[in-house]
Amino acid sequence: MMSSNLIGELNAYCTEWSHALANMTEMESRIEYSSAELSRLLRRKDILVELLCSLVMGDKYPDIKKAMMFDNEFLLYSDPNRLFSLRLFIWEPGEYTSIHDHNSWGVIGPVSGEFEVVNYRRNGNAESGSAVLQETERLCLLPGETTSTLPLDDGIHKVGNPTAESILSLSIYGNALPRGYINEFDPATGEIRPLYAPQVKKKLLAIRALPDLDKSRSEDVLKQKREDRLEIIRTASLSALEKLR
Repeated sequence: MMSSNLIGELNAYCTEWSHALANMTEMESRIEYSSAELSRLLRRKDILVELLCSLVMGDKYPDIKKAMMFDNEFLLYSDPNRLFSLRLFIWEPGEYTSIHDHNSWGVIGPVSGEFEVVNYRRNGNAESGSAVLQETERLCLLPGETTSTLPLDDGIHKVGNPTAESILSLSIYGNALPRGYINEFDPATGEIRPLYAPQVKKKLLAIRALPDLDKSRSEDVLKQKREDRLEIIRTASLSALEKLR
């Protein structure tokens, strides 16, 4: 079981960040503050070692049952006012994400090893349904170093582990836009694919299947989901209601 003292220290970091970020209105200020604070936490290898031990032992924290966007991603803290979240990523040798965008600003950095960040600019008409990407920057971060990303087309990148050893990284993400998905990009074909968190994907599957089973019951439920917080759930619910007509 993870040391209660270290859990307390990690929670103290996050509580301090919550108070500080609540008093900032500009995204640039939040990114600057979070970069300095994440760098401080990245140097606390004792906390990260205990987190890994807890994962191996199957302790309640971090919760491995919590479904995240990526299967190497673990939620460490979620601010009750949705100001930010703190996530741990474990990267196997040579493992990278796809090229993707974001729904929020973010700050990322490695705990160990070397961590590569490749940034892209999207050229052409954003409404065209396809993307022409141009690589603009390639960074190699060392432990304690950080970089930032931005929402939507201003934050397209891929990240990963260029080394032959497993490494860890931490990310702070700000309050997310209520889109319900991020976009993945195929630079060879220009194709853009939505990537859903598992909880959202399962809800979408149910929304699309429900009208074929019980029209009267599904209409009541789908009308409620027209007001959902997530754009993609609202859109899917409206499409399903159209199917009933």
